[in-house]
Amino acid sequence: MEQDGSATEVISRRLTPVVLVALAALAVAAPVGAGHAAGTVGAAAKAKLAPLKAAANVYDSGFTAPTVTVRKGGTIKWLWDSSLIDVHTVTFIRGPRGAKYFSSRSLGPGGSYSYKFTKAGKYMIYCKLHAGNTQNIVVK
Repeated sequence: MEQDGSATEVISRRLTPVVLVALAALAVAAPVGAGHAAGTVGAAAKAKLAPLKAAANVYDSGFTAPTVTVRKGGTIKWLWDSSLIDVHTVTFIRGPRGAKYFSSRSLGPGGSYSYKFTKAGKYMIYCKLHAGNTQNIVVK
């Protein structure tokens, strides 16, 4: 490049080091894919990992899903199907150490029961009247 002292040349010589320093700073501060590759997930991404609220249905043949996942502090609402012939419960069988026992009363068609999960871990519930009707709960 010829050095004639033009305005373009002067600006180019002065800005080149600034641009290079800025690019180097960006490369060091935020490598491509650093968030997930390094095992760090932002708060917004963590919030999407498990829902805060979930719903499940109770049928004569059991619960709608074999496993329901909810975030710690989240609530699951069980809804009794309107075509039920029998009554059913949602009753705690087991969970993480320190988890509290919970159980709905016997409910029939149109009933509902909600429970807020405050401890993370794996739970199992069942119907007290139909022990084969079970469901797993995962609280993250």
